[in-house]
Amino acid sequence: MTIYSSEWKLSSKLPDNVGFAGMYAGNHKGTLICAGGANFPVKPMLEGGPKTWTDRVFVQPKGTKEWIVANMPMALAYGSSVSLPQGVLCIGGCDQTGHKNDVFLLSWHHDTLETVVYPSLPKALAYSVATVCENKVYVMSGCEAPGEQDCTNEMWSLDLDNVSMGWVPAPALPGRGRFLCQVATYEENIYVLGGIGLIKGDDKYQRELLTEAWSYTPSEGWKQLESMPYAIAAAPTPAPVSPGGNIYLLGGDEGSGKLYTPQTNPGFKNQSLCYNSQNDTWHDGGQIDAPRAVLPTCERDGLYYLFNGEIKPGLRSNEVWSVNVL
Repeated sequence: MTIYSSEWKLSSKLPDNVGFAGMYAGNHKGTLICAGGANFPVKPMLEGGPKTWTDRVFVQPKGTKEWIVANMPMALAYGSSVSLPQGVLCIGGCDQTGHKNDVFLLSWHHDTLETVVYPSLPKALAYSVATVCENKVYVMSGCEAPGEQDCTNEMWSLDLDNVSMGWVPAPALPGRGRFLCQVATYEENIYVLGGIGLIKGDDKYQRELLTEAWSYTPSEGWKQLESMPYAIAAAPTPAPVSPGGNIYLLGGDEGSGKLYTPQTNPGFKNQSLCYNSQNDTWHDGGQIDAPRAVLPTCERDGLYYLFNGEIKPGLRSNEVWSVNVL
């Protein structure tokens, strides 16, 4: 055990045999809420199974171990989400028909799931990230259209003291467009780490995993940080942050899957990276118990909860893990 390490415990399993990737999740006054996502319930992806989006919402009230199942207004996945005092804000995403700009709040009151519509994003956006800083929600990066034809470096903010004003443009990330990056907030700083960029090939765009790291403060704007020692995308996000400001990228996709066929892919690597925000340095975070990709996190009572995700492309987990970061 080092100062850059994490402690893991299997907290529970969602009442679904397959599990989901690309869920929305958060903490509403101690109640865990995870919603939406996509999976292959009929038969596995490698056998030609169709991807299915869900409208189910799983709720675990504080002090209980059981999950209550409810439904949200539409089946969505691959958006971003943040925890607010009012509930879990679900932002954008996609379904089988395309990418969406819907934003809505899920909350748990008196054993009932409530949904409140919030101002829509200025454009449809999936595979984005979101965080809260100085009572504003920031959403950034992502893809505007299906098929990985584009990715953006734009950012928008929503003032929680003046929600009716809607989303307003914020300074764009100076680096290239990206999606499935990692985001974190510590004190007054927003951190955007890694992700996937697109390079135009002969007949289509190709993925390029990124090692770029950036920070943003509302008062000073963007600052480029020390690059990551290797690229990571789609790690659990918002990334867990220790009380001292260490940011953890736990698992995710570091690109080794391209060395295998879909049939022989062993899954995402059992590895983690830790960024020390106090001195702008990267460190090995050690091995982890459940390497996953494309999944949300939230904090409750000092622990971070990681919801389902991909074990490898096409294969989901239904597990919920709690993680203590040091």
